[in-house]
Amino acid sequence: MIYDCIVIGSGAAGLTVSFGLKTAGKKILIIERDEPGGECTWNGCIPSKSFISYSKTGIDLKVALEKVREKIFEIARAENSDVIMKKGIDFVKGKAVFISKTEVKVNGEIYSGKNIVIATGSRPYIPKISGLEKVEFLTNENFFKETDNFKSIVMIGGGVISLELSFALKKFGIDVTILELGKRFLPMEDIEVGDFYKEKLSQEGIKLILDCGEIKIEKHGEKTVVKCAEREFETEKLFLSVGRAANLEELDLEKIGIKFDKKGIFVNKYLQTTVKEVYAVGDVVGPYRFSHIAGYHGEIVIRNIIFPYIKKKAEYENISWAIFSNPEFSRVGMSEEEARSKNLRIRVYTLLESENDRSIVSLENQFKLKVICDSKFNILGASCIGERAGEIINLLQLLKSQNLKFYKMVNSVQAYPTYGDSVRKLAKKAYGDYLKEIISFKL
Repeated sequence: MIYDCIVIGSGAAGLTVSFGLKTAGKKILIIERDEPGGECTWNGCIPSKSFISYSKTGIDLKVALEKVREKIFEIARAENSDVIMKKGIDFVKGKAVFISKTEVKVNGEIYSGKNIVIATGSRPYIPKISGLEKVEFLTNENFFKETDNFKSIVMIGGGVISLELSFALKKFGIDVTILELGKRFLPMEDIEVGDFYKEKLSQEGIKLILDCGEIKIEKHGEKTVVKCAEREFETEKLFLSVGRAANLEELDLEKIGIKFDKKGIFVNKYLQTTVKEVYAVGDVVGPYRFSHIAGYHGEIVIRNIIFPYIKKKAEYENISWAIFSNPEFSRVGMSEEEARSKNLRIRVYTLLESENDRSIVSLENQFKLKVICDSKFNILGASCIGERAGEIINLLQLLKSQNLKFYKMVNSVQAYPTYGDSVRKLAKKAYGDYLKEIISFKL
């Protein structure tokens, strides 16, 4: 049998492609080496957000982790192999290896497809650290499988995963230390954002060590000792969060001429690899490793396989993301620093908690909404620190993606007092500037 499409991997990207193409009447085979659902369901978005929620309930760590696992399986039931096959999609469990541009081998069997989609995801990158091989350590892949309480943890890497989990862990009464090699915290964001969370971590009693230098690890009885910057930290648990690595090694991509490097697979703007019959999506491509980007990639590939002569491009100017920390942070488009580095003429509008009625009634003492526009009031980027920041950014992403000038938001009457109305209130500042320009021009 020749399939219309073989999909290798059944995470957010792989399932999106498979279900979409099946709806269009295509014959689909999914190959999965583990369980359907991918990183987000088993080790990422679902367990981490569930863990954060349970940290606010007053239960202990062991019980919280048990409940997190219950939520994982509740979500996973909706996307398991039985569900997939009931939709008319063939499913094979095993490791796929390319043997030609249109063929893969799994468990000794050869399968052919007119197109093949690589959606194998990523895994935690494990750095070379002196002594690491002598100790047990956690990553996001095994953290949520923990079954006992513990009292201390050292997190190597000060990225999003560490920032999200550290506040939740502290609520369980755990001593948390974060070690970051860089001199700046959250370097991808404006410096004020990194400074805000540095101060917030300090207020919560979470230790953050920047520019920590070379790290060495030793085992002292039941304890792990982490040494860096002439300091040492004794801890029960060690957590690594220093980046991601694409799952590519077992595919034999070189055999058929698919180019890749340590960051992932090379694709064109249509998500085709250097072999035109083969697409790659999600974490194996980047540049962003988010579940919603994996889904977005999947939607593009569906379109390009069904309509090969009017292909859709992958575009990233309007991508938004959120950090589910305490409080949340979100952004879409450029940061203020990025816009200024390009020497653009910009307008920056901000709304603080003292100006935001929803923050006031919600007893929210930390809120900052920032929108960066060009000289013609087009949104270049926006960010938010505060409660529901992840929801707020979706509205601004919609305005930006539809090329609506920011002041146009005043024409949308939002329920009060909501965060949508907060965005409208900030847009009034832009509308005031717009009116001033119109009046001065007429004069």
